[in-house]
Amino acid sequence: MKRRLSLGLGVLAIAVAVPFVSSTSVLANLQEAGEALVQNILQPQVKLVLGAEKQVITINAEGEEVISWEALEGQVSVQPGDVIRYTLNSENGGDNPANSLVVTQPVPEQTAYLADSARANGAALTYSIDGGETYSAQPMIEETQPDGSVKMVPAPAEMYSHVRWDYSETLQPMAQVQAVYEVTVQ
Repeated sequence: MKRRLSLGLGVLAIAVAVPFVSSTSVLANLQEAGEALVQNILQPQVKLVLGAEKQVITINAEGEEVISWEALEGQVSVQPGDVIRYTLNSENGGDNPANSLVVTQPVPEQTAYLADSARANGAALTYSIDGGETYSAQPMIEETQPDGSVKMVPAPAEMYSHVRWDYSETLQPMAQVQAVYEVTVQ
């Protein structure tokens, strides 16, 4: 049975709104608007681009498996068991450093996170099993033992709903980082 999995590009947009307050003078409103504009200009401009690739396994002339990746664009058909690799490229296109960059990606519906597949240059990795409410480097669940007692054990990777990369280092202007993770189609 084939399933359709929608893939798209992620875009981050930040808007600054300066409300007009009738109790202040027009000059004060202009000054506030100007300050807001200056703050917006001084902010880092981090661009996020999400891409996806499907794992393709072929056999070479020596009978060995060769793994390659095929870029996915638009609506594509995938089958249960297919492995999809997501790559999120982040670039600070502004003139100022981006402090405390945190990138969060959901595990798409009808897929399961592939254990130990998340990679990122210099980021601390954490995961959520509760729809993005909380994050931990090792999410835990309660497991009832044969004697009826309850023990905390690591959650299986299939339970992960989100992956988060926390770049504690400052992302300098024109610098780039890349976050990668893989899922299997259910």
